[in-house]
Amino acid sequence: MKSYGFSRILLATDGSDQADVAVTVAASFAQAWEASVRVVHVWSLEVHHRHGSWDVETRSEATRLISDAVTRLRSLRVEADGELSHADNGHVTAAIAQAAREFNADLVVVGSRGLSEWQSMLQHGVSHHVLCAVDCPVLIVRGRSDDVFHPRRVLLAVAGGDDLAPGVHAATAVASGDGSKVLVVHVAQAIVGAQGFSFVETDDEIATTLQKATALFAEGGLEVETMVAEPGPVARVVAEAAARWHADVIVIGSSRMSDLAGMLFGSVTYDLLRATDRPVLVAERVRA
Repeated sequence: MKSYGFSRILLATDGSDQADVAVTVAASFAQAWEASVRVVHVWSLEVHHRHGSWDVETRSEATRLISDAVTRLRSLRVEADGELSHADNGHVTAAIAQAAREFNADLVVVGSRGLSEWQSMLQHGVSHHVLCAVDCPVLIVRGRSDDVFHPRRVLLAVAGGDDLAPGVHAATAVASGDGSKVLVVHVAQAIVGAQGFSFVETDDEIATTLQKATALFAEGGLEVETMVAEPGPVARVVAEAAARWHADVIVIGSSRMSDLAGMLFGSVTYDLLRATDRPVLVAERVRA
């Protein structure tokens, strides 16, 4: 049986409610794998809009954000330290990516404020920079505020059979706890043409993809459920499937790839963040 997990987790915080939730999620992953966590906050002297007013964050405020997160992690018996980084507002996530490389992180955890933030970040290419700049998995956390987080129900969304391994490995690592369950959902993609619907993959190809996924999970010691979703917008289909199954975490194949899965998921990562409040884990990128 192969073992997959995370040993060095970089947690980016900005003091928002979502960043607080990300601390809880990061702690759960760290506890499962006895991982160390580095908390990074990017400090900028630029004037910015926060909590309905324009202000400048002081160094003491920036330092306190890190200290509070580190103290909370240590109270949960997680090995943690902190780092204050500097960047202007246009290079915040580039600084996060640099901190991840310096820490040799195998997982980056960030909080997301939802639709407005991600639309703004997309326009400026900032969030895209995070996914493009690091190869390790990136976990994006929304606004669930439970004091305790247990990722016992893990949904892996797949499309295409060429890049299954990173998604399976990420889902296997998440589903490490006792009693965890995994649902592999194949998102059946249809193209509307003059002759009606045509599918990107045949039924036989879909079956082969799910069989490969099941075999890869078996190598990690997990038995999984599988299902083929009805055709539709990927983000909506995945979000609805996760809601019906009461998933704790959604895992998707790397949106940084250029293969079939990448083409399907690369354009919907942000849509999925808008469609669900569940944490979304984008799997590791494998460079050619």
